[in-house]
Amino acid sequence: MSTVPRSTGDRSDASLLRLTALCLLGGMAILTLYFGRDVLLPCAVAVLLAFVLGRAVSLASRVMPLPLSVAVVVLAAIVFIGLIAVLITVQLAEVAGSLTDYQANLHKKVQDIREILQGGGAVGRFMAMLVALGQEFTANVEAAPERVVHLQTDSGFERIAALLAPLVSPVLSISIVVILVVFILLDREHLSDQIVRLFGANDVHATSEAIADAAHRLGRVLTLQVVTNLGFATVVGAGLFALGLPNAALWGLLAGGFRFVPYIGAVVGALLPTLIAFAIAPGWLHPLLVLGWIVLWDILIGQVVEPVLFGESVGVTPLALVLSAILWATLWGPVGILLSTPLTICLLVLGRHVPQLRFLQILLGHEPALTPYQRIYGRLIRRAVVDASGVALAEIEEKGPDKGLDDALGRMVVLAEADRVLDRLTTAQVDAIVDGTDEILDFIDVDPAERAPQTPAAADAAARVRFVCVGGRGQIDDAVAAIIGHALRRMGFEAIRQRHGDSLPIEPLQEGTLAIPVVCYASRPSVAVRRYTSRKLGVDVGNRACHVVIDYEPATMAVRPVETIVAARDILAGDIATICRAMAQHAVAVTTPPAVSVAAGS
Repeated sequence: MSTVPRSTGDRSDASLLRLTALCLLGGMAILTLYFGRDVLLPCAVAVLLAFVLGRAVSLASRVMPLPLSVAVVVLAAIVFIGLIAVLITVQLAEVAGSLTDYQANLHKKVQDIREILQGGGAVGRFMAMLVALGQEFTANVEAAPERVVHLQTDSGFERIAALLAPLVSPVLSISIVVILVVFILLDREHLSDQIVRLFGANDVHATSEAIADAAHRLGRVLTLQVVTNLGFATVVGAGLFALGLPNAALWGLLAGGFRFVPYIGAVVGALLPTLIAFAIAPGWLHPLLVLGWIVLWDILIGQVVEPVLFGESVGVTPLALVLSAILWATLWGPVGILLSTPLTICLLVLGRHVPQLRFLQILLGHEPALTPYQRIYGRLIRRAVVDASGVALAEIEEKGPDKGLDDALGRMVVLAEADRVLDRLTTAQVDAIVDGTDEILDFIDVDPAERAPQTPAAADAAARVRFVCVGGRGQIDDAVAAIIGHALRRMGFEAIRQRHGDSLPIEPLQEGTLAIPVVCYASRPSVAVRRYTSRKLGVDVGNRACHVVIDYEPATMAVRPVETIVAARDILAGDIATICRAMAQHAVAVTTPPAVSVAAGS
């Protein structure tokens, strides 16, 4: 029963419908996250804390029962977090009480700035302009009305209730988080089985792999973040203490805590102690030393320690992390900023293992969105030949000349030919691809001394043979001929490229040498095309011509000897390395004299 193919318009309508449905679902999800934050936020914090404490619970459960190990680990975490909170609170109270003691230093700094303003110069004029604008703005502001304070007598119970009311919501939220963490840790295996049954009962392996990937990535990232940021806080606090900054432990803890916020947190963590040093120190050197110490260790940990520890654990691009922090801060406030990195990792894992959400991996992941040959193809169309050459050279250096040339340029011309057949390319774009391919080959060409070593037979054939690579049908085939010629030259043969529109037949060479035409195609030609090209080459030359096509489908690659293919006027299909090896064998065969058998007479 024949089926009617869908038209391009139907496919476009279906794509538009899917895109509309995806946008609607995304909008509904964002609204749900925003309006349901009072419920979802404690759940998200509890799940992430369970990931952090999961390894400790697993280790503790080896020597004690699971309920006891969960209780011990959770209590230890509560005590640790509580001690840090108490330390920060006490230190903040000391800072607030000692700010008035630094009034003389602040007055001296203001006088220094005023002298800079009065000294003239570009900086002085600019600062004076800002001061004048500020005075003009404040001059129009009306004086604030006097506040009338009404004294009223409240009972003791009302005063206690007013004092405790602001604490009710945080205490309830913390209690909910602790309870959820305990039950998640107690029932981890059952929860994992429930998720597998809910989302992937038909494919238990894929769903289990996705859950394991998410658990591994999140657990590793969160644990390493805690360890590195605590180390950063310790080093910064010790350095600030050595520099004589009051409340050094507070500023070290805040600097480590702010590093949980991607990129922005490090700036805030360095700014606060620098401002305190600015207020308390009589000179300008001390604030600069404080700032330099924090920036130095942030660079060392961010550029040296974390890449070694994290490796590929995160897998999210820096831009995606920043945008994610902005999104989650908008939805869930400051806590959303702290949760942005783990939540983004969860979305990346979903995009990696759920086919319908593959776009998340493309948008968030650090892996290249396009393959190397697709990147080269797009850059050649835009005439960015330098960028395309860099991609091709990197691919060849990484994978070697044979595999790299196939993955960089071979697959590129196959893709270009497919688009040409579908009439997606303009004449200017085809010209850009062909000319750009020539420039890339010139860029990656090697010296004769670096050519691949030859066997004695191949070296003898290379001295007596010259390959003439000819484009079979059109300009994309001309690009194939240039690539095949480049690969043959790497093997030590003499090879030139002749475009399909150049004058044919090929002129005979000097005595003792042989020209072997290699008719190149980017897709399989018809028998009529091959016969027409052979007639244009001439009878003698056409009989020894080889018709080759770059083809990466294993089922279509020729497995017969090349001499049989040439004799039958058939076509040799394969990757570039296979084609060049076959051409080398053909050169050896046509230059080796046939063996003469002598019959012994009586």
